[in-house]
Amino acid sequence: MPITLEQFHALRADAGRELLARVAAEPPGEALPLLERYRRAYPAGLVAAALELTRLRRKAAAKFSNAGAMWFTRDGLEMASSEAVAAHVARRFAGLPLVLDLCCGIGGDLLALAAVARRAVAVEQDALALELARANLEAIPHPHPPLPGGEGAATFIHADVTAFIPDGLALMPFCGLLADGGMFIDPSRRAARAAARRPEAYAPPLSWCLALTRYCPRVAITVSPALDFAEIDAEVEVISLHGECKEAVLWLGDFHAVARRATVLPAGAALTDVGPSSDALGEIGAYLYEPDAAVIRAGLLRRLAGELGLRRIDPDIAYLTGEAPVTSPFVTGFQVREIIPWSLKRLNAGLAARRIGRVEIKKRGFPLTPEALRPKLKLTGAAAATLICTRARGTAVVLIADRLSRDGETISTPERQKQ
Repeated sequence: MPITLEQFHALRADAGRELLARVAAEPPGEALPLLERYRRAYPAGLVAAALELTRLRRKAAAKFSNAGAMWFTRDGLEMASSEAVAAHVARRFAGLPLVLDLCCGIGGDLLALAAVARRAVAVEQDALALELARANLEAIPHPHPPLPGGEGAATFIHADVTAFIPDGLALMPFCGLLADGGMFIDPSRRAARAAARRPEAYAPPLSWCLALTRYCPRVAITVSPALDFAEIDAEVEVISLHGECKEAVLWLGDFHAVARRATVLPAGAALTDVGPSSDALGEIGAYLYEPDAAVIRAGLLRRLAGELGLRRIDPDIAYLTGEAPVTSPFVTGFQVREIIPWSLKRLNAGLAARRIGRVEIKKRGFPLTPEALRPKLKLTGAAAATLICTRARGTAVVLIADRLSRDGETISTPERQKQ
C-alpha cells in the first residue's frame, strides 16, 4: 500500500518512530503476520505504512549507504539515482553559488548536489515527494564529504516546474545567482517506459528541458540510456555502475565539453570521443575483451579500440581482441584457449578434452541463448571455463576462455552466467 502524506507525518511522530524501530528489528518475512501483531497497539494504516517503508529501506540498501535512515515511496525509490551515480554527476556543480534541482523527487540527487553547491533549491510538484526529500536531507545531510563551498542545505519549493521556471516573480530571488549557477533536472520517464525513444513522453518533455539554457548557462538533464542521442546537441555522458548502464546525462551550455563521454563507476574512469580511434577488423587473437556497457551505449567502441590498440572481431559485434593482455577499467578480459566454429559436437569434444565441468556462458550475436545451450553441453571434470558464443567476421563461433582479473591474472572459476 502506498504511503500517504498523512502517514508520513504520523511515522515522524514519537509513536511512529517507535513503531518503525520495532518493525525494522523484525526479520524479513511475510507482512500479514506482522500487520496482525502490531495493529493491536497501533492504527492499521500506520502499521501498513511502517511495513512498506521498512521493506523499501531494505531494498534501497542497494542504492544508498544510509538507506535505513531515509524515507521512500515505491515510485520514488525506483526513479532515484544510485548514490554513487548522483555523487559523480554532482561534482560538475561543485562550488557553484546556486543549483536548482528541478523535479527533485525524494531527493536522491539533491543529497549530492547540496553537498557541493553553496546553495541548493529543490522544486517538486508532488507534495509527499518534496517532504520526503526534505526529511532525507535532514537525516543524511552529507552522504559524501562536502566539497569546498558545499553547505549541505536546501530550500524547498512546492511547484510544477513548467509553471515555476517561466514565472519571473518565482525566479526573481535567484536571478542574480543563476547567471553563475546551474540547473539539474531528472524528468519522470514512467510514461515513456515502453518507448524509451519517445522523449516527448517524459514529464516534463525533453524539448522543454533542453530549453532551460534560456534561464541558466549550465544545465544537466538525466535521460534514459536507451534514448536516441543522434539529433541532440549536447554532451552525452553514459554512466555505468558495476558494469550496468544506469543513466545518461545531457550536459548543456557551459557544461558541454565533448560530444560523447562514457563513465565507469565505481572506478570513476571516463572515456571521451577526443583521441585516437580505430576501425581495425581482424582475426580473434590470444585475448578477447568485452567493453563496458557505457562505452558501447555511448558509441565509443572505435575510440576504445584506438586507445587500447585492439581490433574488432566483427563489424556488428562489440568484442575487441588483441595479442597481449590489456589492463583497463573499460573492458573485461578473457584469455582465449580455443576457437571452435559453431558445432555442438565439436564444442562438447573440446569441453571433454579439457575436462571442463563448470562454465559461464556469454552470448553476443549468437543463435542460441545460454539457457538453450546449457542443457546440451556435456560437462564433466573439475576444470572451469567461460564460453563466449558470438560471431567473428560473419561466422558463428564459440570460444573456450578464462576470465581475467582487472590486473590481468587468470580467474579460472566462472563468476556468473551472463547473456
